[in-house]
Amino acid sequence: MQRKPIHSSVAVLACLSVVAVIGWRAGAESAGSKIVAAPTAVALVNVERALNELEELKALNKSLEVRATARQDKLDTLKKEQESLQAELAELPSNNKERQREIRARMFELNETIKARYNAYQTLIDIEKGEIIAPLYAKLLTAVQEVSVKEGYELVLFDDRSLKIPNGVQSVVNDAIQQKSVLFASDRIDITNQVVLQMNNKFQAGAD
Repeated sequence: MQRKPIHSSVAVLACLSVVAVIGWRAGAESAGSKIVAAPTAVALVNVERALNELEELKALNKSLEVRATARQDKLDTLKKEQESLQAELAELPSNNKERQREIRARMFELNETIKARYNAYQTLIDIEKGEIIAPLYAKLLTAVQEVSVKEGYELVLFDDRSLKIPNGVQSVVNDAIQQKSVLFASDRIDITNQVVLQMNNKFQAGAD
């Protein structure tokens, strides 16, 4: 007669265990449903195309071309002097050794000067190009943020869809593959045109 309560107690405990398991699963499912993230609004910007279509870049490039032309004119002046000396040397009598030495010395000096100035001018051009691109890129980032806030984009990626994977050495192919971050994207999320318009409007308005 004492066994019935024992069996009854076990049965109750078993039922409670089943209820507890069901309750835990329901709670887990409920908690899981709460942490599902909402879709993120993503956009792309083709940075190279954006920079090349900026009115400010075109204006800055014109100033750069003016300086480059002035430097080239200086090189051309030295080259003309070099050519003139070469012509004079060809016409000199063979017995005029003194003048020949003077011309050759001057031609050597001109040749070294031309090479040194050419290298210096190339370095200056590279520096000046960097001084143009760096602040423009900073402005582009600001424009990307402004357009994104306005249009409701939460993440903007560098559009590298145009980056082609070359055929050739495996290491080169691997490097190109690893550099790509966008494997596919619809053109609908490309906001490059909006960013360019934003920056060009600011430039035309005289805003920084």
